[in-house]
Amino acid sequence: IAGGEGANFRDRLNRWRIEIGNHPVEEMAKALKAPQIEFRNTNASAKNGSFGLRGVRFSKPARLTSFAVVDFTRNESSCYNFVETVMRVAKGHGIDIPSMIMDISKMKPFLDLVTEKYKGQDAEGDALDTIRNAIQKAEIFHLYDSQHFYRKKNVFFQTHCFSEEQDEFECLVLPPINKDGSLGLLLGYCNKKNKKKNYFSHRIVTYDGKEHDVRLMVKIDCTSSLIDPLDFRFHNGRNQAYRRDGTWKDVSFVDHCFLCPETNSEFAEQDIQSKKFVHLVAEKWRVDFPSIVFAYKTTDDKALYNRIKVVSNYFSVQSQCGVMETFNNERNQKNPRNKDEYASNVATKLNAKLSTIHDKAVSWTSMYDGGSGGDDQLPWVGKVPTMVIGVGMVHGMGKSAKSVVAASLCLDSGCMRLSLSCFIQKKSEKNSDTISVGVMKDIIKVSIENYVIENNCNPERLWMQRDGISDGNFGMINVEIESMKEAVREKLGHDIPVTFVICQSQQLGFRMVPFVPTSDRRAASRVASRVASRVANVPSGTVLEGPNSFYMIAQGGMKGTSKPVKHIVYLNENERPVNGHCGLTMQNLINCTYQMCWKYPSATKVCHV
Repeated sequence: IAGGEGANFRDRLNRWRIEIGNHPVEEMAKALKAPQIEFRNTNASAKNGSFGLRGVRFSKPARLTSFAVVDFTRNESSCYNFVETVMRVAKGHGIDIPSMIMDISKMKPFLDLVTEKYKGQDAEGDALDTIRNAIQKAEIFHLYDSQHFYRKKNVFFQTHCFSEEQDEFECLVLPPINKDGSLGLLLGYCNKKNKKKNYFSHRIVTYDGKEHDVRLMVKIDCTSSLIDPLDFRFHNGRNQAYRRDGTWKDVSFVDHCFLCPETNSEFAEQDIQSKKFVHLVAEKWRVDFPSIVFAYKTTDDKALYNRIKVVSNYFSVQSQCGVMETFNNERNQKNPRNKDEYASNVATKLNAKLSTIHDKAVSWTSMYDGGSGGDDQLPWVGKVPTMVIGVGMVHGMGKSAKSVVAASLCLDSGCMRLSLSCFIQKKSEKNSDTISVGVMKDIIKVSIENYVIENNCNPERLWMQRDGISDGNFGMINVEIESMKEAVREKLGHDIPVTFVICQSQQLGFRMVPFVPTSDRRAASRVASRVASRVANVPSGTVLEGPNSFYMIAQGGMKGTSKPVKHIVYLNENERPVNGHCGLTMQNLINCTYQMCWKYPSATKVCHV
């Protein structure tokens, strides 16, 4: 507002008959009840948007079969301590870590063989080569069994692999048997395509000149029956065989042999003139390896962190960072238990990153009022196959820059397991906040594909949480909605009801604080000091409701004053009850939104949206 020289802001407002009030607006809000957080062995009591992990076992633990380590700190002892602590604590939380992998984390000579120690001056610039070297070291150790770590225990490295057709198999990686250095695979063949073909692991030639397709098997001393290598393991210092009742039994290893099912013939190593693998890793297979790359950094350097994530994505592996400055701080040195707390947070992230379609790993489930635990279904979402998608976008600098659109799909009815996708589009000069028709259709189609793979059924309704739309671009939302519906029709052949909710957090220019009545100046002074502190924050789950929108503070305030998120219900075709199931009323939508904020899989605090 233009004004004369020397006029302050209030004077200029007065010329337009605008006044700034001295008192905040008072509104009646409500506080939603937090869900009960459930682990496998106990329930956690949430306190103002957070809960602890001490002594808990994850509801559905993931499996960690291998790892590589990158040490950017030049502090070997601290790096080894970090890896050993994380593995021990993760094991305590229930993550399935084979005893052999635990042995590697405890034994410095073995840990050295899967660790790349960076000694250069430009960690960010050298991150690509450093992580590549760490992965190659781990490959030589695990896949090629360079130290006979697995051979001495009569087993092979176990993981999953993918064919050219993207069929997934449980498998064992067989070290090279010829000079060409090729790795072989022994596949799990049950309930798979080409079962007969996938059964064989080797093609052998016996001394009589005959050729046979055979499968590698294990002989043990207590039975004449041969054991499939996938049903044979090394655990806690003993070989064990899997039994039909689902348990493992200690056994004594005798030898490996080869079984030809066509003639029911058994061949020992001395009967074979030559042999080769039926399935070669280098030809048609991609091995899931390693499970995770640990990157241990000196400080919480965001530039190096971002580079590590980009490089790990380039190699199609998961990565987990640790910070020496935090792990070895004074508080942790005085009380080693605090290091376990740090490792617990890392273990939570590991469990989320290692989750697969097979184990559907989640660290915790939740139970809300009126719901039931165990199946971990959110209110309304779990009643009918529902696709919940969150979409946001960021823009590059300058007119010629690109916009990045990120989408998260909730794979399960508990909205705990996520499928992430990312798209690039040209930044629009007129409506930079809107998603192009092509990108929006791709988001919906990819989300439907992933939902069907996970749930073996088509979604029957769609809930879109759209972040990053300013008030001035509401006119373009109908274009996005029509693009969504068109993509659904192209993919499913029919329409499904759509709910479109806009989430605004950046454009809001106000805060919500609890009302405290004051009757004198001294009390008013105390309230003012509280407003500047954490005590002044409203509790987690505070909601201020309007006709077609609501403001929510889901997170518990930690520092400063919590910012609310405005949720605008732009379209709701799911409001009516369907087939006896409740509709997505405003109250159900508010409850579902708050419940989802407790489901961020890698943090024990409520996220704000």
